[in-house]
Amino acid sequence: MLRRISAEETKELLAKNMPPALGVLAASNVPVISKPVELLVNVARYSTEMSLDSEFAAQKIKDFFSTTEFLVERITDKSRRSIDVRPLVIDLKYAGGKTGILLRFGPNRTVKPDMAIQKIFGLTDEQKTALKINRDEFYFETEKKELIGPI
Repeated sequence: MLRRISAEETKELLAKNMPPALGVLAASNVPVISKPVELLVNVARYSTEMSLDSEFAAQKIKDFFSTTEFLVERITDKSRRSIDVRPLVIDLKYAGGKTGILLRFGPNRTVKPDMAIQKIFGLTDEQKTALKINRDEFYFETEKKELIGPI
C-alpha cells in the first residue's frame, strides 16, 4: 500500500537506513507540481584546499576579475570548444590554504570547478587531479543577479 509520509518521517527513515558516516541534514515537502530542479538552482559554491603563495593567489584572482573574457578549452570525446569562464565566476577567494569559488551553471554555460581553478591559478594537470573539491551550497540567481539561498 502506498501512502504519503511527512518530511520529518522521511528524514527519520533515511537516517535509520543510511551508513553511519552519512547523515540527513534536512527534509522538506515539495509540491507535486513544481518547477524542474534546473530552473530552481543555477549557482553553486565550491571549496578546496590547496597550497599557494597568498600574494600569487591574490594577483591571479585580481587578473582574472580584471578581464572581460577568460577562455578555457573544454575537450570531450565528441568535441573540443572554448568556454568563456569569466561570466560564470561570481566570486573567487583564497585564504589560509582554502579556495572558494561561486559558479553559475546551466544549459550551454557550465564549467567544472576544478577546470576553472586550474586555469585561473595556472595549475598543472597533476595539481588539478589532486584537488578534492567540495560542493558546499546551491543558490538560485534571479534575473537581477540576486542570489537566493543557500537552497
